[in-house]
Amino acid sequence: MEISQHKIKEATLTNNCPECFCNEGLVLTFYQKQIKNAWYHNTTKEISDKIECGNCNTIIYPVRWTEDIERVREFYFKTIEQPKSRLKLTSLSIFTLIGIVIVAIAVFIAIQKNYI
Repeated sequence: MEISQHKIKEATLTNNCPECFCNEGLVLTFYQKQIKNAWYHNTTKEISDKIECGNCNTIIYPVRWTEDIERVREFYFKTIEQPKSRLKLTSLSIFTLIGIVIVAIAVFIAIQKNYI
């Protein structure tokens, strides 16, 4: 099973970086969680975010956010359209389901004709 993050929105912030105090280079990125395996691909409604400074190349964790950064993050979070959750079956699961249905029909017909 592979869990990945799909980028849904990215915004450049003009707030000061709490690490290097540069007011250019903060990038806020929102991600949507995706789960993929052999049977299905599931896109969840779960949204995560990350703030990174392009100047000092550090990730700014929530404990280091200032009130201004939190306010801007909440603003951008509200501008995101609520992502749709989606479940897509793979061809392996579809063929398995078709096989099960064919076997069930064959057993039903055999019972009806008294072969079993």
